[in-house]
Amino acid sequence: MSLFDRLARLFGGDQPAQGPPDERALQLASAVLLFQVAMADHQLEPAELERLRQVLATEFQLDETALAELVEAAEDVAEEGISLDRELDLLNRRLDSAAKFRVMVGLWQIAFADEQLHHYEEHLIRRLADLLHVPHSEFIRAKHVALNRR
Repeated sequence: MSLFDRLARLFGGDQPAQGPPDERALQLASAVLLFQVAMADHQLEPAELERLRQVLATEFQLDETALAELVEAAEDVAEEGISLDRELDLLNRRLDSAAKFRVMVGLWQIAFADEQLHHYEEHLIRRLADLLHVPHSEFIRAKHVALNRR
């Protein structure tokens, strides 16, 4: 199935995907950021993928089918290597500070999933925090929350 077909299904085709299209767009934008962190060190470890699935399932209360479709679509978008401007713009417009904090915690959880924090992962998370307008104190607090959830 092509990237276009997967995205069309996720956003309204013959879908088991959960939530209205607007909610699914937020889910995909968040999932793409998580995937970018997982792939920041150029290795997608099984522990990172499993943690990514856990974070998405918990945050968005997805069933297995919807979760599998979201993960597949996010991986495809992330591997395309295109700019994250669209995802960041959507998240900045739609998320409040508490939701952005949860995104940051998820990003850190992915980075810590394989028990080694690569400097590329940390750099990307720091950059995403800046682009999401997350204050440095919240960036640090999210890191500590994620460390305590390991």
